[in-house]
Amino acid sequence: MRETFTGGVFWRADPMTPALTPSLALEYLHELSADIVAGVVLAADGALLAGAEELAVAARDLLAAAEDATDVHVTTADGAVFAARDDRHAIALACGRFALPSLARYDLRMVLADLAGGGGSKTREAEAAEADDADEAAA
Repeated sequence: MRETFTGGVFWRADPMTPALTPSLALEYLHELSADIVAGVVLAADGALLAGAEELAVAARDLLAAAEDATDVHVTTADGAVFAARDDRHAIALACGRFALPSLARYDLRMVLADLAGGGGSKTREAEAAEADDADEAAA
């Protein structure tokens, strides 16, 4: 890849490739939260793209039980499971007991958008505040 400097602007001769792969998406989510124990990225048809097959089986079952829901949050005494999906991918995360639901859901949505080639337009804090408001309204 060649970079050229012209009058204060850098340009690339070669187009950039997509930066976020399914395995990088999981690594990125792990970096965002120390509460994430494990995760998987699935294709829309349920094919495993990244993560452990054992968790993929459970994630497929959870998403099938959730039918058309785009976001899933299940809490147990040992921790929580968060899942989100769009037309192309699904991501499921197993988290510890202290994971913050609004941030976990926000992070899942942003990573899904990045995997699809888009990006979120709102800041992480703004999205988290909106999710907290929705949590309080539902309680």
